[in-house]
Amino acid sequence: MSNITLYLPEEVKKQIDSYSEIRWSEIVRKAILEKLFELKKLQLLKKYVEKEPFTDEDLAWMDQNDWHPVDEQQMKLAFVKNVEKRSNSTSIPLTSVDKLFE
Repeated sequence: MSNITLYLPEEVKKQIDSYSEIRWSEIVRKAILEKLFELKKLQLLKKYVEKEPFTDEDLAWMDQNDWHPVDEQQMKLAFVKNVEKRSNSTSIPLTSVDKLFE
C-alpha cells in the first residue's frame, strides 16, 4: 500500500486530534475510493451518451460493480440535453411498438 501526505488547516487538525478514536486514514481512503468510483461511472456514462463502444475492461468493471449507465437515474442535466439532442437527430417516428418489428 502507498502513502500520501495530506495538508490540512491547523483548525481542522485540532478537531481531528480531538477524536483520537477515529481512524482518519480509513475515512480518507474510503472518500478517495468513492470519488474514484464516481469518476469511473461518469466516464462510462459519457461513453454511453456519446455512443462510444465499451471496452472489455469497461464491461468487466460494470459487471464487477453491478452497474450500467442505463441504471443511472439522476443523469447530469448536460448529459440529458446531449442525449435528447442526439436522439432528436436520429429519431424514427413510431406509432406503435409493432412497427419496430416490421
